[in-house]
Amino acid sequence: MGPQSSFYRGLSSLTDVVLINIVTLIGCLPIVTAGAALTAANRVMSEMVRDAESYVIRTWWRSFKTNLRQSLVWWVPAALLLAGAWLQNWMLGGTTNASTAGALTALILVAILIITALLVWILPLTAFFTNSALGHLGNAATLSMRHPGRTVLCLAVTFAPVLIFVALPGTRTAAAWFMIVLGVAFVNYLNALIQKPVISGLLRASASS
Repeated sequence: MGPQSSFYRGLSSLTDVVLINIVTLIGCLPIVTAGAALTAANRVMSEMVRDAESYVIRTWWRSFKTNLRQSLVWWVPAALLLAGAWLQNWMLGGTTNASTAGALTALILVAILIITALLVWILPLTAFFTNSALGHLGNAATLSMRHPGRTVLCLAVTFAPVLIFVALPGTRTAAAWFMIVLGVAFVNYLNALIQKPVISGLLRASASS
């Protein structure tokens, strides 16, 4: 069972995912640096999806440093909006008017979905392409609308751990450990797999221009 065997390659890939998950979680701890950490994780996972050879920790760190400053421009507002939406939804729990609370909750959920849809596309754009933060944001909005099926799949993958955690209380310990060991990097891997044809096409277009 040598280094070229399927088992060895699979084990090596799993080890890489665990390592990237750990460093990404550490990078997310200050919260304001989470955008750069998630961008770096997306960069490494996207390269894994395309079978590109790389030193995963070195690649993660290079991407983190390169994109840290720019990521603050879009991540901090997005994080504040998501936190505000969660707080507003929590406050609605005390509203006595059920119809009003339901309507406001629906609007909050739509806002969260829109913000997350932009984030799942802005991560690979920031990781692989040079542009301004507003340029990346505009392109993320365009891609999210141009590829609605892939956007919906990315949203489903992104929110699946949260839905499982909330809907299945008996699995919360296992879900928490999954996120600690694999979760964030694995979600990025699945999203990179979903987005692979689009991002690969953009990379080819960029290389030929």
